[in-house]
Amino acid sequence: MKREKRLITKVLTTFLLASFAAFTSHFAAAQDSTRQDGHRFTHLKLEVRGQFDIDHHFGVTGQPATWDTTDYGFRGKYFNLILGGEFGKGFSYYFRQRIIATAGAASLFDNTDFLYLQYRINDHWALRAGKEAIANGGFEYDAAPIDVLYFTQYWGNVYCFQLAGSVIYTDRSRNHKLTLQVSNSPYVKFVGSGNEWSQGLLGFSVMWSGNFPHFKTLYSVNFFERARGKFVNHVTLGNKVEVGRWNWYIDYQNRLVNLNRPFDCFFIATRMAYSFRDVNLFLKAGYDQNLADSPFVLPLRDVMMDPGQRCLFYGGGVEYRPHSAPSVRLHACLYMSHYLPAYQGLLEEKVLHAQIGLTWNVDFLHYFQQKKEF
Repeated sequence: MKREKRLITKVLTTFLLASFAAFTSHFAAAQDSTRQDGHRFTHLKLEVRGQFDIDHHFGVTGQPATWDTTDYGFRGKYFNLILGGEFGKGFSYYFRQRIIATAGAASLFDNTDFLYLQYRINDHWALRAGKEAIANGGFEYDAAPIDVLYFTQYWGNVYCFQLAGSVIYTDRSRNHKLTLQVSNSPYVKFVGSGNEWSQGLLGFSVMWSGNFPHFKTLYSVNFFERARGKFVNHVTLGNKVEVGRWNWYIDYQNRLVNLNRPFDCFFIATRMAYSFRDVNLFLKAGYDQNLADSPFVLPLRDVMMDPGQRCLFYGGGVEYRPHSAPSVRLHACLYMSHYLPAYQGLLEEKVLHAQIGLTWNVDFLHYFQQKKEF
């Protein structure tokens, strides 16, 4: 395992250095941003997020006083390499790698969020194959992980980046997009260790992305195999309103685990934000539950939320991007998590979370474009 980790680290380092060297030589030799072979970089940057967290666990009535504890400390959250480009006629690619020393538990691509090739047939149709996010609705899910400061239980548990093939249709107005996708099921992570791909668990997804004046949608219907030939159905409705400096989304997802109890497994999340100058203020709350499973009956059918649990969270925060350095973001947030067990024998838990963090990125593409102008 140590040898494998060292090998992966060397490969990633070599790839990063080679990409950077190729990119710099490209700009030094070319008079414009397109080479003779038609290749053009669209993304090349590093992004980082670190933070200081304080978690205070409140004592629960009937439990020992030692439950009233506080944990705190600095930690790194994300260190990503992003690379994208276009080449040939209609081809494009996108790559986002989490630079992590630990090898993936399920496959070599565990720490790779995106690594896909897309072919645009015409203005309306495109084909895509490779590692990407499962076509799942909702605006919390759609946001880049580095921009999600706290989240639903579903967001934290879903194994969303999978190898997949997609057919994408975009209408004439470019405001509406329909995606049909076949992928590995997100439940592959929970069926074994190291040979998950061989389980043959697949996911079938349809997603509609809509863009109306002041209103956007991210709706999806998914069928994911939990075991071979046995599916869990996800229906997700993401709705977002944008008016001036305000934006507000509401996501709802229902997971059909038990036909006799069709609405026992779901989440709802909402976020309202107001931006002015260099500051973004936001409030965010959500509720998850999984009452379709009992923690005392195996196997569990839904693993996107702890069995027999309900979780309510609510809070708010502020983000600041200096006008002179928009690639830098300072953030602070305060929120409460309240776990409410539905079965005797499970423990109630209340946690107050405080977080202060710094995010920054280095956009090499932007740097070289500016350098060329001078």
